[in-house]
Amino acid sequence: MNRILTQDLRFVDELGRVRILNGMNIDDKLRDQSEFRYELNEEFFKKYRARGFDLIRLAVTWQNLEPKIREYNEDYLKSIDAIFALAEKYGVYILLDMHQDLFSGNDGKSCGDGAPEWAALTDGAKPRQPIFVWADGYFFGRWVSKSFDNFWNNTPVGGVGLQDRYRDLWKMLAKRYGDSPALFGYDLMNEPFPGTLSRKIFIRLLTSAAREILTNPGVDRKTLVKAVTKMDMQTILDSLDASIIRDIMKRVDAVEAEFDFKYYSPFLNKTAAAIREVTPNGIIMMEQSYICNSGVKQSSPEITVNGKREPLQCFGPHAYDMTVDTPLYQYANAARVKAFFTEMRNTQLRLGVPCVVGEWGGCSDNTDTSWFPHAYELLDFFDELNWGQLYWDYHGDDLDAPLMRMLSRPHPVAVAGDIKSYGYNRDTKTFTLSFTSDKKGETLIYVHKPFTAEGEKCKVAEKYDNGASLISVKTDAGEHEIKIKID
Repeated sequence: MNRILTQDLRFVDELGRVRILNGMNIDDKLRDQSEFRYELNEEFFKKYRARGFDLIRLAVTWQNLEPKIREYNEDYLKSIDAIFALAEKYGVYILLDMHQDLFSGNDGKSCGDGAPEWAALTDGAKPRQPIFVWADGYFFGRWVSKSFDNFWNNTPVGGVGLQDRYRDLWKMLAKRYGDSPALFGYDLMNEPFPGTLSRKIFIRLLTSAAREILTNPGVDRKTLVKAVTKMDMQTILDSLDASIIRDIMKRVDAVEAEFDFKYYSPFLNKTAAAIREVTPNGIIMMEQSYICNSGVKQSSPEITVNGKREPLQCFGPHAYDMTVDTPLYQYANAARVKAFFTEMRNTQLRLGVPCVVGEWGGCSDNTDTSWFPHAYELLDFFDELNWGQLYWDYHGDDLDAPLMRMLSRPHPVAVAGDIKSYGYNRDTKTFTLSFTSDKKGETLIYVHKPFTAEGEKCKVAEKYDNGASLISVKTDAGEHEIKIKID
């Protein structure tokens, strides 16, 4: 396998080709595990590659890796070792994600996941199960805010700060997997949360939304009033559309920046430095806070190690429609989500780093095809930005589910030149890739069904049992356009 590196806004391999990585999130958020929850065996990896995927965001938790202070779970780690070994065999990269939701599961007292109970310092606030949706602990849970406050403040446990223990955990993982050819990189914390500072953020969000609805000229208030009286939820939600979403969120930017500069950036730099003490390999991913998933500006500066810019870093944004995880998801608005991702594009450009979408999706039923038009809009948007993507998330049988009709699609895998554009027209069933090269090279394209190629001479590099192919196109220097018609 070629190691994946970074070059300006692009991921590149050791041959200098631009890489567009696609895959899924595969998580283990269960507690007290002795091995990873899913059996990612040879059959899984064969199917995964055949569906066109070459990256896994492997979500693990602090609780399963270090259930007791400084006692790493060797049985669990051996199951991760086996996943890395098979990933290498089948050419699939692994992004290690230290996952959390609500900071911790609090030994079953909350619906969260992440930190072991010994690391969840709530200052006496009692965890509880959700009242509305799982995420309501972020909005109303004092135990969640206090746990994050203690983490960001590096409160000692057993004489060592919480962040320092977390840093040591990452250092152990980097030492264990840093030399694996399958390693893509390290996602240091899933959706970090600002803690008590979030109260100020949520109040500003509510007042800002009310102000925009009442005063913004882009809001049709007569229609909105009628919708409220009729409880027309789609019209009500569509009033918060892409045209005003940034106007609402911008009033929160300053408070989010306080968290990014004071807490998040120092955490990233310290944890990255620990990883670099043991290995130069692997890309370090910057996420954004949970607050930024809905279009609030992310302000963290680039990751530095010992005062110098980290050369291997990327951005991994997440975004879902605000109706996610509720029955209102049937009213999800793709334009609104694209507005969120547009703000994240601004962050990528500011940082000057490559981007792969760390999470997107929102439909937990892998047999439901009714929301595919929403998903297609987002996939096309990612293609316009030359972003790879990681769908949330895998449930064990997805590779044989209707979900693959949406996710398994033609896309460039490795491009021997500078990409001008690419995309798949579902109406004409035509994939087009345009690029410019300054030397000879081999471009690889995945197609999910039998095909006919135009423009350049193509040959099949890999043929899969489901009828899909990995196509090889060898080119000289110059302008190139490849058209592939799906039969």
